[in-house]
Amino acid sequence: MSTAEEKKNIEVVSEYFSEFWGKANPEVVDKLCADDFVFNYPMHGPRYGKAATKKMLSELKEAFPDISFRVYQHPLIASGPYVVGRWIGGGTHTGVAFNDLAVGALNEPNTGKKIHFSGTTIFTLKDGLIVDETGEEGALTALQQLGLVAPPNAGKEIKYLHE
Repeated sequence: MSTAEEKKNIEVVSEYFSEFWGKANPEVVDKLCADDFVFNYPMHGPRYGKAATKKMLSELKEAFPDISFRVYQHPLIASGPYVVGRWIGGGTHTGVAFNDLAVGALNEPNTGKKIHFSGTTIFTLKDGLIVDETGEEGALTALQQLGLVAPPNAGKEIKYLHE
């Protein structure tokens, strides 16, 4: 049975996920994240503070205007101050050149390359605010789709169920 804290944490993360990742709205960070918020995904590296996180999303949206992610296959799960979620999404590079990647860069604008990948994120909350978002995304899949690393061997392509 969920505690009141866990229910509230799921509500906060649901709103954050819907706005930040679903609608690419960086302004939700001001409402739902602590001032010392830490954002960390291997494909982009860590961001410290609200401004750095909002800048990362704004730049991603400039490069991939249709970028969007959603919860995938399982509901958000809460345990005390933690909320965990599996997600899926992506977009098409129809915007500016983009170099905010751990490996390689899209040096030309509007390449038309599509990314579609999944991941799992752990959110840590304190006093009803998100203090940490740490995820493991399908960076290899995305980088392969962007042509920045070699494609998968035949038969090893990622396939998603019930998209």
